[in-house]
Amino acid sequence: MPFIKIEKLLPKSVKKAGIKKQLDSAKILADFGEIGSQVFGSEAIKKIKPLYIKDGTLTITCLSSVLAQKLKAQEKRLIWELNRPYHRKIIERLRFLV
Repeated sequence: MPFIKIEKLLPKSVKKAGIKKQLDSAKILADFGEIGSQVFGSEAIKKIKPLYIKDGTLTITCLSSVLAQKLKAQEKRLIWELNRPYHRKIIERLRFLV
């Protein structure tokens, strides 16, 4: 019996289990730090934390309202960067908690 590569098995298993949406959300939360560092720099990203994704909205907490305004000004770019690897819209808007 030949071996089957895991890259071929995993997508089918994820789809069958119905957890693709949750995996994509977890990956976006993990990638936010890297993307945020590219956009705002490593010092600013230390004051920002993505919390969760619900109904296409990524909720982010910020330590200052000024930083939240800077994020809001770059919202379209952040959304595009976060969605780019998935070739579809997972994140539609950002919500900020200060």
